[in-house]
Amino acid sequence: MPRVIVIGSVNHDRIWQLDAPLVPGGRIQFSSRTTQLGGGAFYTGRQLLELGADVAIVTRLMPDEQGQAALKSLVSAGFNIEHITMAAGETAPLEILLEPSGERTIIAPAGRSQPHTASGNLSGAGVYINALALDESLVAQIDAQPLVVSQFPLRPATPRPADYVISSRDDVPDDLTLAWQRAGQIAGSRLKMLVLTDGTRPITLFDGSQTVEVAPADRVDTTNTIGAGDRFAGSFLFSLLEGKPPAAAARDASRTTAEWLRRRGD
Repeated sequence: MPRVIVIGSVNHDRIWQLDAPLVPGGRIQFSSRTTQLGGGAFYTGRQLLELGADVAIVTRLMPDEQGQAALKSLVSAGFNIEHITMAAGETAPLEILLEPSGERTIIAPAGRSQPHTASGNLSGAGVYINALALDESLVAQIDAQPLVVSQFPLRPATPRPADYVISSRDDVPDDLTLAWQRAGQIAGSRLKMLVLTDGTRPITLFDGSQTVEVAPADRVDTTNTIGAGDRFAGSFLFSLLEGKPPAAAARDASRTTAEWLRRRGD
């Protein structure tokens, strides 16, 4: 059972299921509003747990009722919580506006870019990062780990040593060379490969000079893909830890994510 360190957010997602697409100046109705645990670290960690990893999560929670409930849920799910930091303040939900097409708009409270820090020393077979800000001591600990996968930050972020950077193709420049350069600015000299998902289109693996395309799993009809990218990342990392090459790991991750979407839709 490999130990994996997952760094990122655990949110209370308040999901508004809209009856129509968002339009400027429009009046939109919603058919349902649900609140559930979410966030990049949560979804990735859950996938890794289901695959058999021992997952230690590095995140920040508030000590209020919602934060304590989240902590209990993480323990119940099987997470190792020794590296969680309890920070002063109140839990604020992440508002997610979900359109009928599956398009989503995320509204996050200000102040979520405070640097993540770890309580205690980190040690694992692999690390996954989905966070903007990391403090210096955490970056140093990440660099000591043998395998690191990072999500491509969509906003200015702390550079962190990473072997693989994952993103949606929509979130990086069309020019792969430019995308590679930007990934290198985040991941540094350890960067081996950029992994780009693209919905039902092929997954692109780019090592700075050569491109490999991997056919994704069959399309799953769903209007809710929240968490799918994080699940893909967790499966990809787990397959790498099993010794599979990147193309095979991407293929496994696509299939595993499709199976999860299918189960959630049943």
